[in-house]
Amino acid sequence: MEVARGSFITLDGLSASGKTTVAPLVATLLGGVHVTDATLPTFPRMRAEVDATGVLSARFHWWMMANHIKSEAARALVESGRTVVVESYFPRTVATHRAMGHDCAPGYPSGVLIPDVAILLEVDERVRQDRLRRRAELGKLSYWHQREEPNIAESSRVYWMFGLVRVDGTDRSPEEVAAAIAAIVRSNVQNPH
Repeated sequence: MEVARGSFITLDGLSASGKTTVAPLVATLLGGVHVTDATLPTFPRMRAEVDATGVLSARFHWWMMANHIKSEAARALVESGRTVVVESYFPRTVATHRAMGHDCAPGYPSGVLIPDVAILLEVDERVRQDRLRRRAELGKLSYWHQREEPNIAESSRVYWMFGLVRVDGTDRSPEEVAAAIAAIVRSNVQNPH
């Protein structure tokens, strides 16, 4: 008996748009799996080492590699019938690195798993800046985030080029945002284009 294919959902967006909070909630609502960067067991150490170099092109290629690994982990789960939610996929990597000055073309690389639904999570800029201030006060705002911020217009332009479905989380709880995304996914699965 053939297993029905699961759905693949990605959440991308600027720093402090709510991706990390909302993604596991979406996975739970859809009865799916939240695939994180933990698919690379040494991810935190490797990320710290690459980030510490300060070399933008090295960081870009490292994140692309991490996305390829997430893609293959998601593919295996989707083919087994599971729904998969991933935060910060290829659009985020390309958008942030272009904003920091890396010359990379927007688009999904050949052979990767393309999302069935690709979400762009947004919040009002005042809300996002407040969240970033709180992160900075806690010492959780990295050099790389600070480097992207002056050119977030480029990040946003790249997200548009990927054709992501916009979801505004302003004045909504994380649970409400997750429910809105789950409704979009269910509608897309029932009425595929």
